[in-house]
This record gives sequence, structure tokens and C-alpha cells, in this order.
Amino acid sequence: MKTFTINLTNGKAFLTGFIHAQSKEMPNVDTRPAVLVFPGGGYMMCSDREADPVALAYLAEGYNTFVLRYSVGLNTPASQSFSDAEEAIAYLHEHADELNIDKGKIVVIGFSAGGHLAAWVSVFGKIKPAAAILGYACTLAEIGRLMGKELPDLCGNVDRETPPTFIFATRNDAVVPVKHSLKYADALDRANVGFELHIYGDGAHAMSLGKPFTASGKANLVSADIAQWFGLSLNWLKTVIGDFEVQETPEQTYDDVLDCGAPLGLLMSNESIRPLVLEHLPLITEIMKQAAESGQSEIINAASIRQLARLRPELLAEEKVNELDERLKSV
Repeated sequence: MKTFTINLTNGKAFLTGFIHAQSKEMPNVDTRPAVLVFPGGGYMMCSDREADPVALAYLAEGYNTFVLRYSVGLNTPASQSFSDAEEAIAYLHEHADELNIDKGKIVVIGFSAGGHLAAWVSVFGKIKPAAAILGYACTLAEIGRLMGKELPDLCGNVDRETPPTFIFATRNDAVVPVKHSLKYADALDRANVGFELHIYGDGAHAMSLGKPFTASGKANLVSADIAQWFGLSLNWLKTVIGDFEVQETPEQTYDDVLDCGAPLGLLMSNESIRPLVLEHLPLITEIMKQAAESGQSEIINAASIRQLARLRPELLAEEKVNELDERLKSV
């Protein structure tokens, strides 16, 4: 994995990236979806609890992830935060190849005011994300008065171009009333935009992942029920942007494995091959006997003759293994 941090053009916002290293063992994930996190904080701060921990949780699920710590503060207009978000999304698009991401599968996720920012770029952004995840998000302009910010009307401007959205909140949130989530979901529904909505019966504001390590030591920010939003969001994302591609493994046949790299148990179960193995490597029976006595037959049968030869060269000489390999190729 590699990480980086860059400053955005205004010098007050910066973007942190967490990028999986590429591996020949995982060719199906050379290009990955991206998750861009907007932490909450009332446009006055960017909460660490809703930043890297969230990004790393999605990183562990195979996404390349990014955290935007956007411009905040009493004298910073919300429009500057919006410009930062647009610049971050544009950066991901422009550098998609070097970041190993699919620019058509960029997901934004935001919490509270960060959720407002995620909805804002979903509704008004020049480059819209493929999907959005909103956690106890502000969506109604009226809350801007409490923040000392001028906020746009989001619900009234949702249209068919707004991306599919996953929403979760708690019914008794005392900071951002649940109506913010309900009215945004209703706006999506009226625009015929796909969404999934989860309203938990009881829970505080700013739950983040609902885990002890993101709770600032406060018991009311820990909830096994609310923590389920993360897994639910993963399942939802698979329906919206798809999952990593996998292919069915062809059924293995004897024709595919007639060599000393095949599992020993598979070779010994073939009546035509077993005599050849015993002819060239009679001491293989000693290895199998010892394995049976120690309860390790399953392990030995799953190993190849070449693997066993490296472990027991005194019983399985390389010359004899090579001779057997040539015989097997002619079967």
C-alpha cells in the first residue's frame, strides 16, 4: 500500500490517498473503485473520527480510498468547501490511471456536514460521483443558519442526474433532525433515482463506524446495530457499481495434472498413474505412512511430489522425480 497527501489550490484543503499495491496474484483488481470521504464537523472542522478510519475500512474491502479535509472555519464560505470537493473529484478523474482507479466508479461518502457536501456534489457537481453514501447528513438549507453558512437547496434540485444514494441516520438524532434524511430520500424517489434508506431507532449524532475505536471513549457512540450500516453499504455498492470480476475455475481433470506438480492424492487415486509413482519413487509410501501415523494424510495428499521432494530429498531424489515427470507426460 502507498499513501500520499497533496494540498489543493487554495492551500487550506488537502487530499490524502490510500492506494493498494498492485500484485500479479490479483490481476482482477489492477483497477479499483474509489471511495472519497468527506468528514463531518459542521463546516467548522473535519472530524478525524469520520476520516481515516472510514477510508481504511473501505480500503480493507478492496477500494482505493481518499479523504478530503476541505476548507472550514467561521469565515470560510461553504461555497469554498464545495469548490474543494469538486477539485478533489476532478483530481481523481484526471489521475485515474496512476491512482489505479476506475473514474466511472468514484463513490463519495460524507457524514453530517460532510454528508451535506457529498449530497451537494451529487446534485450540483460538474463531475458527479457514481454513487453517494450519506451518514446523518444535513440536506436542508435551513440548518445553515445554525452554522453561520449559506447553504443551497439540495432536495429541491435533485433530478435524474443525481447519483444513486445510500442513506443512514438515527430517528432521535438531536443535532441533525432525521427529516434531513427523509426529505432527501423523498426527493430521490420523486426524481426516480435509486436509493436505500436505513433509519435506526435510537442513536446519537456522529456515530461514525459505531465502533469503540471511533467513539472518543463515549459509550453512546458505540452501537453494534448502527455499525451494520457499513456492511449494508458494501452490499448496496455491489448492486450499483458492481463487484470485482471473478471467473469460474475450470474443473480439474487428470489430463490437466499429469505431472509431479499435481496433488499427490490425485495421482495416487488414479489406477494408471499410481504404479508409475511407486516404480520411480517407492519410498513415497514411507512418507504416506508417516503422514497417516501423525494424522497429516490430508496435508500430504494435497501437496505435490515436487513440494514433498524439497522437504524430503533423502527419500525423493530430484533425478527420480524428473524421470517420473517425463513418464507422466507420455501417459
